Amino acid sequence: MFPVPFAFFLLLFIPTSLWAQNKSASLSTTEGNVEVQKKGSTEWMGAAAPYELDLGDQIKTGRRGKAQILFRDGSRIELGRSTQFEIENAGTTQSVLRLSWGRLRAWITSAKERRMEVRTPTAVAAVRGTEFSMQYRNGVTTVDLYGGLLSVSDNKGNEVMLKPNESIEISQAQMGAARNLSEIQEAQSQASRQNLRREVGLEMSKEEVLSAAAKEIKLAEFQQGKALIDVNGSRVRLEEYILRPQPDQFKFVVLNERENRFDYFYYLGTFNTTLPTDLSIALRQLPGCISSACQYYLTAFETGRSNTQDSIRELALSGHMVDVNNNLDTTDNISSYYDPLTDSFKEVTSGTAFYQTLYDKYGFYVNGNLKYGWTGSNIQSYGLDTTPASTTDPITGSVLAQALPSRSVVSTWPDSELMKQNIYESYSDGTYINWDNYIISDEGNVAKSSVFSGITSGSSFKSALLNYNYEQVITASEFQGRKIDLVVEPKILIRSGLIP
Repeated sequence: MFPVPFAFFLLLFIPTSLWAQNKSASLSTTEGNVEVQKKGSTEWMGAAAPYELDLGDQIKTGRRGKAQILFRDGSRIELGRSTQFEIENAGTTQSVLRLSWGRLRAWITSAKERRMEVRTPTAVAAVRGTEFSMQYRNGVTTVDLYGGLLSVSDNKGNEVMLKPNESIEISQAQMGAARNLSEIQEAQSQASRQNLRREVGLEMSKEEVLSAAAKEIKLAEFQQGKALIDVNGSRVRLEEYILRPQPDQFKFVVLNERENRFDYFYYLGTFNTTLPTDLSIALRQLPGCISSACQYYLTAFETGRSNTQDSIRELALSGHMVDVNNNLDTTDNISSYYDPLTDSFKEVTSGTAFYQTLYDKYGFYVNGNLKYGWTGSNIQSYGLDTTPASTTDPITGSVLAQALPSRSVVSTWPDSELMKQNIYESYSDGTYINWDNYIISDEGNVAKSSVFSGITSGSSFKSALLNYNYEQVITASEFQGRKIDLVVEPKILIRSGLIP
């Protein structure tokens, strides 16, 4: 090892063209959080492509991070999320790479005179030309081979030659037998289907919800939590998070825990395309877009509200963009909208296009039973083009035991000086659903209407809203005296773009 002054001298005075020859690899693409620790350093620095790598550099990806490393011979390695990787050596005859933890996938060019090794704490994969993936987690190395041949050995000198479509696991204790990759993937797929209840959904106990939420929170892109007093004077522990379960989905979850009850809410939205890295770009387009159709819009959504005994569920399918200002229904016209570029509410002149998402199928369920819904085909208006559900479930198509009752809705503001709204749904069979919506402080006081009157900009509205919370109390004839009581803090909605 050179003394630091001499090493610095070499760096300064070796010609740049010769120094660059040692740069045998580079980060060609990066996504999310990617960091590099230079050889000899203890600090991690953010890195974005293109980024030249030196021997001994370590690369680390975050929970939402990905990176691709490109070598001079055309070989490439893709690093998955939560992965740490090091280039130990990259010579003309041999390259040694180290996977400290996480997962990678490699495409190695064929060269008889050059050998590449990928090492983990429990295994070594030696390759000349092939495609494979390698993972090291919890003391176990897993190698999946997709093409070519691959020599895999453990720390005890045992060696197995993998063939295409084979997989093997190696721990400190033993090297497993090679298995058919297709059979493993099918078994994993079945296990995944059986574990769907690990995601927050309806018909779950408090313990099941908390267990599923603990797993989802690890992948959350936005998270918020605090304690406050609700409108009835009860102390509430509030947890909220937003994540993307699939590349084209986002999920918003709210958990409310009180001394004697537990309530939760979720909203799962599916978009028309893969979401951008910055999730807020897509979420800000949910209210609609002026002049032209939105780049990102929902094609389906599901919401769920529950107290672990009663539930309310919404399902909507076949979402598509419609210019609601130029269809045949004048009752759905948009006369003003919030423009985030100017932070102001703007009027929409007559005839100007405004696009929103309409859904061909919708169902609203209380305790698993359909209350109302509709169907249509490429509808352009809810008022003109939909057929109300009567004897058939609009989502499943199944025949109902009896025709649905008619529905009537009345919305009022009981006190003009307070931010409290009441919505009462009555049905011809004598059932009802009552919604009491409040804007409250952390101390449980209902906000004055004057706080939000006269606001003309989005930033002013959001500034006011940051001091308050939203509470929704739902009662229904099916609940038999029980209620669903949900408190939401708007801060996470503002940060994510759901409140633009």
